[in-house]
Amino acid sequence: MSFFHSLGMAWSGLWNYRVRTFLAMLGIAISSLLVIFLVTVLYNFKTSLVGQIQGVGVQQIVAVPGKLLNNRAMEADLSSFLSFTSISSTLTYQDAQDVKEQVPDVEAVAPQIETITAARMSGAHGEVIYTGTTTDYAEIFTLELEEGRFFTAQDEEEEALVVVLGQTAKRALFGENPAVGQTINIKGLDFTVIGVLKEKQLIGFNFNERAYAPYKVVSDTANLQNASMIFFKSTTTERIEEVEKQIDGVIVKNHGTKDFNLLKPDEALHLIDTIMKLVTAITIGITGISFLVGGIGIMNVMLLTVKERTREIGIRKAVGARWWHILLQFLAEAAYISFFGCLIGLASTYGLLQMLHAYFPVISTELPYEMVGISLVFSVALGLVFGVIPAVKAMRIKPIDALRYE
Repeated sequence: MSFFHSLGMAWSGLWNYRVRTFLAMLGIAISSLLVIFLVTVLYNFKTSLVGQIQGVGVQQIVAVPGKLLNNRAMEADLSSFLSFTSISSTLTYQDAQDVKEQVPDVEAVAPQIETITAARMSGAHGEVIYTGTTTDYAEIFTLELEEGRFFTAQDEEEEALVVVLGQTAKRALFGENPAVGQTINIKGLDFTVIGVLKEKQLIGFNFNERAYAPYKVVSDTANLQNASMIFFKSTTTERIEEVEKQIDGVIVKNHGTKDFNLLKPDEALHLIDTIMKLVTAITIGITGISFLVGGIGIMNVMLLTVKERTREIGIRKAVGARWWHILLQFLAEAAYISFFGCLIGLASTYGLLQMLHAYFPVISTELPYEMVGISLVFSVALGLVFGVIPAVKAMRIKPIDALRYE
């Protein structure tokens, strides 16, 4: 009896018990779906997040309020990062200007001040994130305009009542109508819309719901004194550590103490990688239990199958089938169940990824090939492991006892 003949016999055996076989496959399919879907979502989320951070540029440095009790926390692990202490912001517009004047390798500086408020025009109103910044903001985040322009240094000096709208803010106030040249009312003042940004997705930053105006205009009209954060863009990537130290020195000199922290993209990437590894490990550990349950389901189905096919096994042995033919057949049946169950799980995963992407476009529908391969190999191995006991039981059945079995 050839190897391929044994595989064919295994397939015929499963087909004769279609309902039972499908139920066993369903257990593996659900297990595969849980593990592969969750791990793939985490993988795609991490890929998207890393891509967006890298897209902002490795030359960016961000000053945020608060300080790290452990100065090397961002370079260490997640538990060290919890030593971060949040305090009210003491960052100022003057800090940004002093850094730009005193640090030659900083080519762009953009302090940000913000509050949520209502924006009104005739016939429409909506809430926007009223944001004050400088003209360098558009350069740092590579913002693209759908219509109009961003405000200029002259607009800042004159404290002009001009505003640039994000896509969501624009649609809330103007729908599909042109916005440039129109007037909206924020904080009791009439602002002229001079530009509308193209839609931009960046996890952690909401560009689309913002209304941007010169920093001092927002500070005065919203009665806000300190910046929520300050963005810096270095001219060099080779000496980014030195530039960071210079920025740190200027702001510490202004404040008299270190009540802020400077973050760079590589530190953010390290933190993201640490968090994602932890979450992925926990996810695999929890959902992996479902594979164990699915494997036990295969074993139970196979044990029942062996019992019901005892007479068939005895006849095969009586006409010349060797013990390894029986062993191979039942191992192949277990492997078939787990393999096709995994395929069902993979197909379901792809469908769920498509649905998730429709609601959260930032998460892609990519299903990595290596994950597909690992899942199929692992499933087959699982089937073989849990198929060993039934296969050995079938192999040990004596022909004379099997032929007497009713």
